[in-house]
Amino acid sequence: MQILIFSLLIIALIIYVVYKIKKTFTKKELISFISIVILLITGAVYLNHLEENKLPNAFKANYLDEKGIKIEKLSINQTSLEVLSSSKQIYDFIYIINKNGKDLVCEAKNVEAQLIEDEYVFKNFKEECRLK
Repeated sequence: MQILIFSLLIIALIIYVVYKIKKTFTKKELISFISIVILLITGAVYLNHLEENKLPNAFKANYLDEKGIKIEKLSINQTSLEVLSSSKQIYDFIYIINKNGKDLVCEAKNVEAQLIEDEYVFKNFKEECRLK
């Protein structure tokens, strides 16, 4: 992602230098080019943000469907890098829920998440909860 932004900025700088030297670009063309570059960068950042939040959002939705409780805050750690299948990964989830008016900190360890095309499927997991 950083390489993409850096390369787009270099291209914009080169075009600006060519514009200053040759004066062949009109201001309208330069403004349209800069706006296209800004839109591309914004789109790339947005897509990266969506991709990073795909797993947390999937776990929150799965938990809400199974337990009927909304997760307030969530932290994820990948625990196993030795899994041979590229579609199966092991995670530890630590999250805060509000159950019966009490804030609880819960841990779900060694949760197996399988990526099937663009959807995460979680195997059954045990959670341990304590008061916040």
